[in-house]
Amino acid sequence: MKLSLFNIHDVALFITVALCLFLAMFQFFYPSKNRVAKYFLLIFLIDIAIGVGSVLMLWQPAIKIHPLVDSYVIPYILFGSLLLKGPLLYCYVSAITTPNYRFELIEFIHLIPIVIYFFALAMTSHSAETVYSHSDKLTRSLSLYEWHSVKIIPLIYALMAAHKVHQHRKHYRNYSSNLSSSALWLDILVWGVLFNWGWSLGTHVLGFYLGAPFADKFGILDNYITSGLISALLVYSLVHINKQLSINLDLRDSLPEVNTEKRIVEKIINCMEVEKLFLNPRLNIERMAEHINVPYREVSALINKHFHVNFNEYINLYRINEAKRLLSDAQLLNIPINEIYAQAGFNSKSAFHRFFSRLVGVSPTEFRKLSTTSIKTNYTTAV
Repeated sequence: MKLSLFNIHDVALFITVALCLFLAMFQFFYPSKNRVAKYFLLIFLIDIAIGVGSVLMLWQPAIKIHPLVDSYVIPYILFGSLLLKGPLLYCYVSAITTPNYRFELIEFIHLIPIVIYFFALAMTSHSAETVYSHSDKLTRSLSLYEWHSVKIIPLIYALMAAHKVHQHRKHYRNYSSNLSSSALWLDILVWGVLFNWGWSLGTHVLGFYLGAPFADKFGILDNYITSGLISALLVYSLVHINKQLSINLDLRDSLPEVNTEKRIVEKIINCMEVEKLFLNPRLNIERMAEHINVPYREVSALINKHFHVNFNEYINLYRINEAKRLLSDAQLLNIPINEIYAQAGFNSKSAFHRFFSRLVGVSPTEFRKLSTTSIKTNYTTAV
C-alpha cells in the first residue's frame, strides 16, 4: 500500500496558508479609505501565512530544500514572523481606532525584540556542524528564554490591541447605539487572535512542565484554531461586502432620483441637528455614510451641492456653533477653553483655533471675553 506524503494536519496548514493569502489579496478590493490600516492588515496576513508555512516546512520531512536552508534560514523566517505579528496587529488596530493616524519612525522601536532575537539566534547557530546536524536543531540552538519570548511578546501586543479595541467601542457607544462593521471586524480579529496566541502560550507552558509529547496534541489544535480564525475573517469579509453592495443597489433602485436626493439630505441634516453626530471627534464621512446607509461618495457630493462646502467644513460649522454656545454660557465660564473644543467635537486644539478664528473672526478667548462683557452689560441694564 502506498503511503501518503501529507497527513490531515499538514493539509490544515496548507489550507491556512491559502486562506491567509486569499484574504490578503481580498484587501485590494475591499472598500476602505484608510490605506495605512489596509497595508498593515495585508502585511499581517502575509506574515501569518509565512509563519504557518515555515512550521510546515520544518516539521514535514517531505518538504526539504537544502540542509543549510532547512536548518538555518527557515528558523530565522519562522521566529521572525512570530515576533513580527504582534507589532503588526497592534499597528493595524491603532490605525483603525486613532483619528488621523500616521506611522512615525519611532514605531520602528517595535522591531528591537526581533533584532535581539536574531542576534541571539546567530550566536547559537554559528558553526557549520550545528547547521548541518540532523538532530533537533531548534531545541538545541534556541535557549529557553528565546522560546519564551516568541510566545509571550505576541500575546502582550494582542492584549494591548484588545485594550485599544475596548476603548474604541466604549467611546463609540457614547455617540451611537449601533456598532459599525469595522468594530465587529476588530472584535473577531483581536479577540480571536488573543485566544489563539493565549492557547499557543499555554501549549508552550505544558510542554515545559509535562513534556513535548503531551504538548504536541495541544499544539496541533493550535493550528486548527488559527485556521478557524482566518476562515471566520474571510467569511465575514465576504458577507459584509455583499451586504454593502445590496444596500447600495437598493438605495439606487428604491426611489426616483430627485426624491432619493431630498431624503438623503434630510438624513444628513437629522444626523447633525437631532442626533448631533458632529460631537463625535472620530466622525468621518465613511462613518456618517454607514450610519445613514448611503455610499460615502454620494454623501460627499450632496453636501457639496446643497451646502456649498466639503464634508469637513460642514461638520466643523456645527462644531463651531456648539463651541460658541459653550463659550457664551455664563455657567461654563470656569471651564478651560482646552476642554471646550473637545466638548464641541474637535479632536485637535490647533484645528479648533484655526477654524474658530476663520469663521468667527476672533479667537475663542476673545469671543469669550466679548460674550462675558455682553452678559454683564445686559445684567446691569436689566437691574
